[in-house]
Amino acid sequence: MLSMLVRLYLTVAGLLLCSILVVQQVFPYLFPDQYSASVRHEFVGELTLLRERLGEATGAELERRLGELNRRAPERYSRINAQELAALPKRTRSELDRLGSASDHVGNEHHHLFLRLPGGETVQIVYTENDFPIRYVAYLTVFAMVLLGLLMWLQPHWRDLERLRVTAAQFGDGDLGARARLRGGSSIRQLAAYFNNMADQIGRLIQSQRDMVNAASHELRTPITRLEFGLANLADTLDDRVARARVHALRCDVEELDLLVGELLTLGMLERNGPRPSLEPVQLEGFLRSSTGVSAEELRSRATRIDWAISPELDEVAVEPRSLRRAFSNLMRNAVRYADSAIRVAAEPAGEDWLLIVEDDGVGIPAEDRRRVFEPFYRLDRSRDRATGGYGLGLSIVRQVVDRHGGSIHVEPSSLGGARFVARLPRQPRLWPEREAGPDDADPQERPFHLQ
Repeated sequence: MLSMLVRLYLTVAGLLLCSILVVQQVFPYLFPDQYSASVRHEFVGELTLLRERLGEATGAELERRLGELNRRAPERYSRINAQELAALPKRTRSELDRLGSASDHVGNEHHHLFLRLPGGETVQIVYTENDFPIRYVAYLTVFAMVLLGLLMWLQPHWRDLERLRVTAAQFGDGDLGARARLRGGSSIRQLAAYFNNMADQIGRLIQSQRDMVNAASHELRTPITRLEFGLANLADTLDDRVARARVHALRCDVEELDLLVGELLTLGMLERNGPRPSLEPVQLEGFLRSSTGVSAEELRSRATRIDWAISPELDEVAVEPRSLRRAFSNLMRNAVRYADSAIRVAAEPAGEDWLLIVEDDGVGIPAEDRRRVFEPFYRLDRSRDRATGGYGLGLSIVRQVVDRHGGSIHVEPSSLGGARFVARLPRQPRLWPEREAGPDDADPQERPFHLQ
C-alpha cells in the first residue's frame, strides 16, 4: 500500500512540476504578444520615468545619464547601438517601432526591455529576478500540500484496501470463513461484495468436496472391515495352496484400501483444522525413536539401518504428539520404501526453530518434482508399481502437520545420494485457532490417525 501511495504522489508531483516548467519556459514563446504586453504593463511606471529623465539626450550625454542611473542599479541600463538593434528579433523591432517599447524573453529569471527615446536612441533595461530561494520554497510548499491532500483523500481508501488485503490473506491461509466487512460509504464496497461472493462460492465448493470425501471414507470403513473378516475366514477354510495365495493377495489389496481410507480421513481432518490441538512437552529422542512406524523385522528384511543424530540441546520440545507422530511415521516409511541400505534421522536447533531431517541413500527425487511431492495424490513415475506402493497422500499429510505447527518443509538432495526432507518447526508452535466443533468433530475416536 505504501508503494502505491509513493507512486501516486511521484506521478502527481512530476506532472505538476512539468506543468510549472511548461508555463514558465514555453508559454512566453507560445504567446509572445500577451507576454510582452504583460511585461510592459508591469514596467509602465519605470518606462515613463526613464522617458522623462533621459528626454532627448543622445551620444555622450545619454551615456552619462545612464551611468548615473547605474550607480543605484548596476548594469541595469545600457544604450543600444544600431548594430545591436538590427540583431534583435523582427517581432521585437516591429513592436518597438509601433509602441515605443518592447520586451524580449531571455530566460525564466531574466527579462530585457527596450525603450525608444524621443531623441531616437534606444535604451535596454535588464531585469533579473532574485527570488530563487523563495520560489523553490514555494514549490516545495505546493508539493507538500499536494502530498497532504493525497493522504487525506487516500486514508479511507487505504484503510478499506488494507482490510480487504488482510481478509484475502486469511482466506488464502485456509480460513474459509474470512469475509471483508467495510463501511457503508466505502468506494470499494462493491469490490468487497464481489470478493465475499467469490469466497462464499469457493467455501461451499471446498466444504462440499471435503464432506463428500469424508462421508465416502467413513462409509467405506464398514464394507472394508467385512471384506477383511470374510477373507480371513475364507483363508482358514482353504487347503489349496494356490487359492490361499490368491486370498492373501486379496487381503493385501484390502489392507491398502483401508490404508487409503485412513489417510483420506486424516487429511480431511487436517484440512478442516478440527478441534484445537494441545501442545505437550516430549522427550524428543525417545519420541522420535518410538514413532518411526517401522518394525525391526521390516528393517532386517530390507537390510536397512537407521542412523540417529539428535542434538542434546533439543532434549525437550513442545509439539502436538498425535499429529507429529503421524507425520514422522510417514517420512520414515517413505524413506524405508526408497532407501537402499541407510536412513539418517537428525534433529538440530536453528535459532528460534528446530530442524527435523530425514534422508536416505535411494535414487532421490528429480528437481522438477521436489515441490510437487507434497501435493495430494501426486506420485513419481517410479512409485506406481506394486514394489513401492503408496497413494501420494503420506507426504501431503506431513506438510499439513508441519503447517499446523507453524513450520515449513522442503526436500533437497542428500549427501547419502537420495532425498533429504527438512522440516523447520518453531520451538513454540503457533497452532490453528480454535473452531466451533461440528458434527464431524463430536467423536474424535471415529477419526483416528492410522499408522502406515
